Amino acid sequence: MSGTPDAQSSHRSRPVWFGPSDAPLFGLLNAPDAQARGAVVICPPFGREYVNAYTTFVQLAARLEHLGFAVLRFDYRSTGDSFDRTDKGSGSSGFVDDVRFAVEFVRELGVAHVAIVGMRIGATFAGLRSALDPVDALVLWDPCLSGRSFLREQLALGLLIREKDVRGFREDGHVSRESAAVFEIPGFTVSPELLDEMSHLNLAGTDGVLADKVLLLTRSERVSDRKLVTRLALVSPEHRELTGQPKLLDVSTPTQVVPAEAVAAVADWLDQVMPRSCCPITVPAERDVTARVSQGDDEVGVVERGVLLGQAGLFGIETEPEGGGSGPKCILVSVSNEHRIGPGRLWVELSRRLATNGFRCVRMDLNGVGDSPARDGKSQQPIFSTSAIDDVVDAAQSVSPVDPSDVVLFGLCSSAYHVLEAASILSARGVCAINPRVRFQPPEVAAGGTMDARRRFCIPQRELVSDSQREVAFRWFVRRLPRLNRKVRRLSRKGRGHLHTLAWRARSLLGHTVVQPGERLAELAESGTDVFLIGGAREIRPFLNSGVLAVRRTQRSGRLRMEEIPMLDHSLRPSGDRDEITRLTIDHVVSHFSSIRAGARTPRRAREQSKPG
Repeated sequence: MSGTPDAQSSHRSRPVWFGPSDAPLFGLLNAPDAQARGAVVICPPFGREYVNAYTTFVQLAARLEHLGFAVLRFDYRSTGDSFDRTDKGSGSSGFVDDVRFAVEFVRELGVAHVAIVGMRIGATFAGLRSALDPVDALVLWDPCLSGRSFLREQLALGLLIREKDVRGFREDGHVSRESAAVFEIPGFTVSPELLDEMSHLNLAGTDGVLADKVLLLTRSERVSDRKLVTRLALVSPEHRELTGQPKLLDVSTPTQVVPAEAVAAVADWLDQVMPRSCCPITVPAERDVTARVSQGDDEVGVVERGVLLGQAGLFGIETEPEGGGSGPKCILVSVSNEHRIGPGRLWVELSRRLATNGFRCVRMDLNGVGDSPARDGKSQQPIFSTSAIDDVVDAAQSVSPVDPSDVVLFGLCSSAYHVLEAASILSARGVCAINPRVRFQPPEVAAGGTMDARRRFCIPQRELVSDSQREVAFRWFVRRLPRLNRKVRRLSRKGRGHLHTLAWRARSLLGHTVVQPGERLAELAESGTDVFLIGGAREIRPFLNSGVLAVRRTQRSGRLRMEEIPMLDHSLRPSGDRDEITRLTIDHVVSHFSSIRAGARTPRRAREQSKPG
């Protein structure tokens, strides 16, 4: 499944697993081939801030590697791609220990000098670890004074965006033992054990030296940062006020902006304070690095490894049961400009649950996102670029080279659109589209061109006709035809369906398009692809309004399943929504694609010959 040698580079991030064997942590290592002047461990933020800052640390790691450093980015326990903590515990006792394992790993490479860079609560973890074992240099980037202050901020954010079931944390900053099983922060859940551990962390309460050199980057508007400056005055840090953090962390994806000046400042400071003499290092082999990510006597063993997909060398994490899987391969596509874990780690949870049911899965980064290189030399592709469709097709050809159609594709929002288009190209065995967004302005149209011929599901928006203008025009049309409304009520169900489709075509013409995603969906299902569409009322409406008769006919045949969840959050931020999606998806995939039914698979050539026309 790995890419060709041309897709791999000595300067690409190498996937690594380290720490306890029963609770492995996942990391990505940027390192020179033979020698390095030192190592830098990057401690990311937590929750939504972790997702927003991911690209920032990808760029920082590449910059530091160019300066001669080995750089480790990693995920804490129960976050990102790392081992998912269970109540029974394992060889690690906390987030601060995770930093210790990361430092021990880079020291085993052979470096003589180590620095740590931490952002937000990651800076808290880094500082607490350095207080126990000082390093050569420490960067505290927009640090949190304590775990309680971080959790209070997250609670306020959750209430601000109306998160469902934000609970489990008292106003005084302590864990409520009478609370529910999880604590909600925007887009993520935290178990009581992790919550209790985090709430007891206090960077301002540490004593002694943290590092030989300390750089403190703070926001001028934060009062808590002033208390931290007072504490760190004991070690005489270099203190700077930074800009760019609000546009990085205090926004929702995909609007976050990498703070280029801050990235350059951190890299330049480490370049100045770290020794320049180099020493030989031993870099782990890039291939066949696997880890067991599940435990328990009654649980099927699940292993994961980093993989490169297709000629472009797209990065992914392969998840499969020990001993290999069966049935079609499952491909879970990154969402928007976020990397491969999915909202609230939904893709991590789904891929590991599917692996326990015998399926082999890959969660992948689209080009220019996460750890995948951008195509065509562009630093970042537009979210709805046709290159993302190419990415999904290439990934299918990589994971299932004998029969690229023998895949089940998973996507959410923009990636749900991408997997629908890719499924049509591949004649994929199955597709699971969650809250697909099909009404948008294609990038090629925005650039002044015509819509790409591969777009079969897109309802193109134009800047000259906004959604609100289109809705106003449509309502005006309906109000001016009261007689038609009375006739509609007297029509049969079939007649209303025809009229509904006619009304949608009139509405589409107001937007200069005659694309019918409902009819396209029915065609995809009738061609042999098992289609499972899950969405809120707003996301389902374009498919029902533009070909309702074809959709209903295909639903009755059993080839198309649509689940409408009226109050479903589009981005799946509440944990209850993610739990419901997980349950529905697991049940559907296991019942439709389990190894019991694998023998009934119709070859792609036979399916293509049986297509109408």
